[in-house]
Amino acid sequence: MEKQNEFLTIDELADMLKISTRTIRRILKRGDLPAMRIGRQLRFNREAVNEWLKTQSIEQSEGQNTA
Repeated sequence: MEKQNEFLTIDELADMLKISTRTIRRILKRGDLPAMRIGRQLRFNREAVNEWLKTQSIEQSEGQNTA
């Protein structure tokens, strides 16, 4: 299966992100993380998760110097 069309289970996503499934469920509850339900199971499109991750980066505070 191509990586861009690969779907991950919640356990696989937790392993990939090095966080607990509980943390993933909290993020889902906030409505932040893209997911789909197939029957009673959650699936995450790897490409959509990677795009979501890009939006989660923490920017430097305006008052900090970068020199």
